[in-house]
Amino acid sequence: MADYHFVYKDVEGATTQCDDIQRRLGNLPEKSAAFKPPEFVPRADADEQPKSKEWLDEREADELEDDLEDDRFLEQYRRMRLAELREAAKTARFGMIQPIIGSDFVREVSQAPPDVWVVVFL
Repeated sequence: MADYHFVYKDVEGATTQCDDIQRRLGNLPEKSAAFKPPEFVPRADADEQPKSKEWLDEREADELEDDLEDDRFLEQYRRMRLAELREAAKTARFGMIQPIIGSDFVREVSQAPPDVWVVVFL
């Protein structure tokens, strides 16, 4: 069975004109104050606190430095590769658009060299 009852809920703290009149006449109890949550105060994050390096021994410190060098190399390689890709994108990918008339069609299209691609728009 479907529930055909609907309860209209307005913005919290909003009242109707009729309710205001009934409260003023004393027929309705005073309206309670609207709920206001306490102000948000973030807790100190443990990740933001400086960490002690007492747990590091010499070998682990060397491994971390090697990882850092690997990261630096990868970042340098990434920049170099992006520069190469940008340079390749600047070069022309396609040939040219050349309008031709009917008498040039055989020479430009049918007799084109085999390594040249020809696209015809009629």
